[in-house]
Amino acid sequence: MKLFSKFKLKTFWSFSQTGNMWRFIFGGDRYIVGETRDKENKKLNLFVIDFTSGKVIHKNFEFEKDNFWITVEGATDRLFYLSRFEKPETLQQKNIIAVDITTGEKIWENEKYSFLFNTGDSVYGLYRGFENIEIAKLDINTGKVNEIIPPEEHIRIFELRNSNEDYVYENSNYPIIYKKEETREDISKVLENICLKNSDAESIEYIQKGSLLIFNYYIKFSTGLNKHGSNIYENRLMIFDMDPSEILFEDLLNKNTNYCVPDNFFIKRDYLFYLKEKNELHCLKIL
Repeated sequence: MKLFSKFKLKTFWSFSQTGNMWRFIFGGDRYIVGETRDKENKKLNLFVIDFTSGKVIHKNFEFEKDNFWITVEGATDRLFYLSRFEKPETLQQKNIIAVDITTGEKIWENEKYSFLFNTGDSVYGLYRGFENIEIAKLDINTGKVNEIIPPEEHIRIFELRNSNEDYVYENSNYPIIYKKEETREDISKVLENICLKNSDAESIEYIQKGSLLIFNYYIKFSTGLNKHGSNIYENRLMIFDMDPSEILFEDLLNKNTNYCVPDNFFIKRDYLFYLKEKNELHCLKIL
């Protein structure tokens, strides 16, 4: 964990561990739970960060040996949930594992159901039989079945899952792709003046929050293709205050990439998170 200051807006914390960032999710309004993967050595490491302080709760946490075929599925402010893969070649999920978010202790494992979704006080599992699908509401403390959901109520459960996901997105901000004809004139002017002054700029994405415009864009190197025949790009992030028109922060997210990858940054509450060089997670307080 590194804490440092630079630019008018300061980096609140940054984090990296063994492997590349693969997945991370929020546990309540305090924690980030995630995983990094070392594909060459087939190794997975978990992490938990209190994003409100930058305190690392778990780093390079293996959970168990030979762990490459598990993944993070969900989290609350008390537990996080893992699943296993039935077969590596199909990535079909099985089992639900509940882990204490602060101690890393396995609380329970349900071997019948696969993870469907969780809310703050419930977790739902899915079992696929030969001719039917069974959905169960599990006790978050024990993993035992509290309720088998009747088939006629399955639609209601999937609607609950969708509303739960909508809540997550409604309380976060994710970048949108810049299209001049669909963008406010003042925003378009900033993006064109900064990004498109370089004719090789591509894939602009932005979030507008108050007077702040947070955006990233890709610059294609004039040197042409790499040894594999692919384009080479540099990915840049910038935070611009539209009032009084000044750059508050900038960083180079990736200095040598072959692809324009979307969604490298997002906002939750007053925190901006972004990925750098595939293996670093950075956080800034922006308000």
